[in-house]
Amino acid sequence: MTAAYLFLRDVEHKLQMVHDLQTHSLPAETDELERCAIRMGYGIEDRKKTVASFQADHQRHTGMVHRTFQSFFVEPKTSPIFKGTLRAIGIKF
Repeated sequence: MTAAYLFLRDVEHKLQMVHDLQTHSLPAETDELERCAIRMGYGIEDRKKTVASFQADHQRHTGMVHRTFQSFFVEPKTSPIFKGTLRAIGIKF
């Protein structure tokens, strides 16, 4: 979760640097998405590969965050993640 938070905050900061506006959405335009990926440290040699790698990492992090939040707030009674967390902090259910 920490890695996802750091990655997604870095993306947010890089996007905000460009337009000096608060945003939480990836750009729809390919060239803007390429520039964002490059600012995030992805290579510049193969632009398609750069964007694909960045999008895959972004999807992986957002997917993990979504599943974690869902397990805590949508399915807390059946979630193995939630139950494991409760056990880890010593709460019996």
